[in-house]
Amino acid sequence: MDFNKSLDMRQKIIYILNRRTGQSAKGGFEMRIKYLKKMKALVERRKNQILDAASLIFSKEGFAKANTDQIAKAANLGKGTIYRYFKSKKDLFLSVVDRGLDKLRDEILREVEKTDDPLKKIGNAIKAYLSFFEKNRDLIGILIHEQSSFQKRIAKRYFEHYYGNVDRIKQTFKTGIEQGLIKEIDIESAISVLTSILNGLIYMWQIEGRKYRLIDKVPIVTKIFLTGIIKDEKRRKEYEKAK
Repeated sequence: MDFNKSLDMRQKIIYILNRRTGQSAKGGFEMRIKYLKKMKALVERRKNQILDAASLIFSKEGFAKANTDQIAKAANLGKGTIYRYFKSKKDLFLSVVDRGLDKLRDEILREVEKTDDPLKKIGNAIKAYLSFFEKNRDLIGILIHEQSSFQKRIAKRYFEHYYGNVDRIKQTFKTGIEQGLIKEIDIESAISVLTSILNGLIYMWQIEGRKYRLIDKVPIVTKIFLTGIIKDEKRRKEYEKAK
């Protein structure tokens, strides 16, 4: 189905109806705008419906075993509907990854922007990262188990999102150093260490059967990481005393 052609046809129908009912040009234009917005919202809602189902099936079955029949059934849609929005199973799979990483980026940035304190920004980023993967467990399975099949593609997408976040986090570290809160450290190395700690924790949580809540590990991870980089004695003691 060519969605753009479909919209063109609907616009023509609206134009004819306007002529027959004597609606003004302004009224017809407003009607078309309203209709197009409604259609755009419908398309977005349908895409997310498919992506939600695909995320569940890919995580459960793996890319190789999953098929569009299973995804269509999980989404409560016809199989043909899936191909109106996604070219292939591979395209759908990579769209699931992209959407997940977009959500992760947005959640981190939203939490980071809640404060001007560089140390609290880093703490909020840690919390957002772990909280996101606790709520989006299907994505963990996809990122871990499909690395061998899509190593280059997933890595490319992951690092595109990763470095998009890193630029903002780097500025947080720079501000902390300028304010005398953080030691003179190699910022990129510090961020790499933090990311490795978080990803390692998520991986172990996954393979151990998720026996505890990831969010419960936020205080200890924050304490260990920040006390190692804080220069300001008073602030470091605050985090050392934290439970």
